[in-house]
Amino acid sequence: MLKIPLLNTIVQILGKMVMVGISLLTTGMLTRGLGIKTYGEFILITSLLIFFDTLSDFGTKIIGVREAAREVDEKNSQKVWINMAVLRVFLALFSFGLGVVFVYLWPDLAEVRFEAIVAFAMILFTSIAGSLEMVWQTKQRMAEKVLVEILFPTVFLIGFIYFGANLGLVGVFWLYLVARILTLGLGLGRLRKSFNFNLIDKQLIFKLMSLSWPMGVYLLLFTAYDRAIDATMISRFLGKPEVAMYGLAYKIYSSLLQPAYYLMNSLFPVLSSNVTGKKILFGKSLLIMVVASVGVIVGVQMLAPLMVNILGGSEFGGSIPVLRLLIFAVFFSYIGHLLGFGLISKNGQKEMVILGIFVLVFNFVANLWAIPRFGMMGAAGVTVASEASAMILMGWFLLKKSKIKT
Repeated sequence: MLKIPLLNTIVQILGKMVMVGISLLTTGMLTRGLGIKTYGEFILITSLLIFFDTLSDFGTKIIGVREAAREVDEKNSQKVWINMAVLRVFLALFSFGLGVVFVYLWPDLAEVRFEAIVAFAMILFTSIAGSLEMVWQTKQRMAEKVLVEILFPTVFLIGFIYFGANLGLVGVFWLYLVARILTLGLGLGRLRKSFNFNLIDKQLIFKLMSLSWPMGVYLLLFTAYDRAIDATMISRFLGKPEVAMYGLAYKIYSSLLQPAYYLMNSLFPVLSSNVTGKKILFGKSLLIMVVASVGVIVGVQMLAPLMVNILGGSEFGGSIPVLRLLIFAVFFSYIGHLLGFGLISKNGQKEMVILGIFVLVFNFVANLWAIPRFGMMGAAGVTVASEASAMILMGWFLLKKSKIKT
């Protein structure tokens, strides 16, 4: 049972290794080409973009995979995919509109409003990419997903090498937008037969929304404390250069979370289905998560200076101690990925909302206290504590769900 998910995970990890290489080149060129202040603005905008991207997703992708995986008949799975894709388009348009309003109201974006709006235009195309990913994930065809994912940053990198630093911040976001549109064409071509518009069902769209909203609220809460709070508070209390240094450390940390995410992407359809042996699968996966996270932590402790120097240069030296502290959150996050996806597979979306509210309040209050006193290190410490709290709560909720089930 673990063979196909592991093969899909290996494919995704190999793809991610290629993407990390591309990301190393891209980040190094961005940090040097934009400079520390402008790169700080880039990090602030992209952190907010992730929040509004999450609003446009609103839990629909993960619930779409779960519901499609539960269907035995291919046509019923197609019906889930097309109706979820239609719902996601409406959510993306709403999220973009809300994002534009936020850009004009938030004072820290006053100097880069046009750049932020161009960046937020990515929301619709990211939504379409997520709809394609639902199909690949349900069908366990992750190699095709990885191909499109690799092409996106590759097209951007080629464009950035050609145009160089003369692009400026707005040019960088335009280039991201063009790269996303071009690579989406390939994905749409590969999966055009999976989306049958004759299967659109208004009642099913409302049903899928009712199933998704608890997960959507949790993801919004998670993204707020995982991305937006850190970046906005550091910007307000410390300044844009500190946002850049913390953002670089966080980029390395978040990239190293991807193997856990990829494994759970492959396992989730299995955990959501009615097959036997899921407890054994869960136990083996937990062992993998523990061993992998410890390896990542040890490796980063030794290689943090090299990583930061390659990506940012001497100007980003302040990122090194932040990264060394931040990386301890990997242990809690890896295990949290398994517990969280396991909880969702048991219809635990509402428990995830409770968890998200608790961790968001904790993260906000703790950052409000820690960042003015301890700077970036305070924000990193709060992230570690937040991930630990989330992991403990997920484990407790999952244990309760499992007892009720048995």
